[in-house]
Amino acid sequence: MFGSILVPIDGSDHASRALEIAISLLGEKGDLHLINVQTLPRHDYGVDGASIRAALDSAAQDRLQQQGERVLERVANPLSSSFSVHRWVYIGSPAHIIVDEAERLKVDAIVIGSRGLSDFRGLVVGSVSHRVSHTAPCTVISVHAAPDADDEAS
Repeated sequence: MFGSILVPIDGSDHASRALEIAISLLGEKGDLHLINVQTLPRHDYGVDGASIRAALDSAAQDRLQQQGERVLERVANPLSSSFSVHRWVYIGSPAHIIVDEAERLKVDAIVIGSRGLSDFRGLVVGSVSHRVSHTAPCTVISVHAAPDADDEAS
């Protein structure tokens, strides 16, 4: 059992399965930290590679923030009240932010879906879960989505 777990949530089946696993590993009085990281559209990055967050207008930042909050709300609302649930939404690089938050929150573990919503990009440049597992300061559990019922029947 872990006392504090961070679960990145992006709305994918892998993230949903990671949340199920995290809940089963969480102590009764534990802290569950749900994090959603909204990525900036590729064309919004500056040529100098500097952070573009300041260049985004506030309306675009608000839309990304609201989108992340909706993703977390869908998964957090039905959760049991036997443990504490904390929600965090950020805009930026998912792997870096997840690792930084794990350090800041001093979590015991990160339970992360092995694939997110942007599978193709992950295959090309390396997945978020791969980067997190190699740089996180704590235990990282990478979770695959549950097999489809059709796959189980064959």
